[in-house]
Amino acid sequence: MLRFVMAWALAFMLAGTAFVLSGGAVAAAGVELTDAFMNDPDNIALGKKLFAKQCARCHGRKAYPGKAPKLKEKTYKPEFVYKRITKGFRGMPAWKSRYNEKQRKSLTAYIMSKDFTN
Repeated sequence: MLRFVMAWALAFMLAGTAFVLSGGAVAAAGVELTDAFMNDPDNIALGKKLFAKQCARCHGRKAYPGKAPKLKEKTYKPEFVYKRITKGFRGMPAWKSRYNEKQRKSLTAYIMSKDFTN
C-alpha cells in the first residue's frame, strides 16, 4: 500500500514539474493550450462565435439556462474544458469530428476567458 501511495505522489510531482517546465502551457490530450493562445482576442472571438452558433443551443445564450447543465467555468481548468469539448461527456456529443483543433481550442479559450459569463 505504501508503494502505491508513493508511486501516486511521485506521479503528481512529475506532472507539476512538467507544467512548470512547459512555461505554463497546459497539455490536453497532446494539445498545448498556451497562455498566448488562451489570451489571444482573435481566438476568444472565434470561440464566442462558435459558442453562440452551437453550444448556446443546449447551454443557453449566456451558458444558462439551457437544457444542458450550467457551466461552472471558474472551477474548470482549460484541459478539462478542451477534453469535454473534444470527447463529449454523458449527453454532450464529442465535437472532434465537427470542429478542428483550433476551433476546439478557441472554444476553450472563450469559456475560460473573462468575456464568458454565466
